[in-house]
Amino acid sequence: MNEKFRAAGLQTRLITGLLLAAALIAVWCAGGWYLSGFVVLVSAVGLGEYLSLFQTRGGWLSRGLGLFLGTAYAAICALAPQYPPHLFLAACGLVLGVYALAAWSREKTLDPLGRAAFLLGGIVYVPVLLAPAMHFSRWEQLLIVLVPALSDIAAYFAGVSFGKHHIWASVSPRKSVEGAAAGLAAAVAATCVLGTLTGKAPLAGFALLGLVLGIMAQLGDFFESALKRAAGVKDSSHLLPGHGGILDRIDSVLFCSGTYAVAAGFCVFF
Repeated sequence: MNEKFRAAGLQTRLITGLLLAAALIAVWCAGGWYLSGFVVLVSAVGLGEYLSLFQTRGGWLSRGLGLFLGTAYAAICALAPQYPPHLFLAACGLVLGVYALAAWSREKTLDPLGRAAFLLGGIVYVPVLLAPAMHFSRWEQLLIVLVPALSDIAAYFAGVSFGKHHIWASVSPRKSVEGAAAGLAAAVAATCVLGTLTGKAPLAGFALLGLVLGIMAQLGDFFESALKRAAGVKDSSHLLPGHGGILDRIDSVLFCSGTYAVAAGFCVFF
């Protein structure tokens, strides 16, 4: 094995990645409540990792409330898809507003308002962005997982092999321009192939969609990197050997899921 890839932990990443892919394919093929339950579970774990990145003064009570509301949001989206999800989000906001008021009455500082905003931000970041995937078509679900995965793989190999120019060193010093370009090319290619085989929109539409999803996938990666740098940690957790935590694996999927949900409102792709 090339020394560069050995140093980057390729073997461990590969084994864990294959196991994750096998589990995801099995759940995707099963569909129905298996898939919805899997999305809710992943959302809960990812949100839990987000909440654990920063030790707020609210402690376990604060993080427990955020985890409960976020998981409840994802579960309700799965169980009652006929109701507008913004109503569930509004309910979360109201609960957190009451929490902030009660905490402020004791502390008399701005900290409770900051904690409530942090919790609401986590709910928006993980379950709100991921929940639409439960109701995408089968090909749409494949798209929002396949594009970030292939983009990440292409960026990883190109970055390790040829990467020389930092793209955003203050946020993620290991990301390179060469890797980002390869990731975008892979995202466009994957979207165009899937669109040609199963899609309804013109090829140019899928090429543009692939470009947008490729950019958003990388921005999702950068966003989570910024969170980790702010928290002073390397990974969101140590749950997945060679990959870090669940949030480290779904950061790009979150942004792609939300972006595709918006894009699909303007154009029928599948």
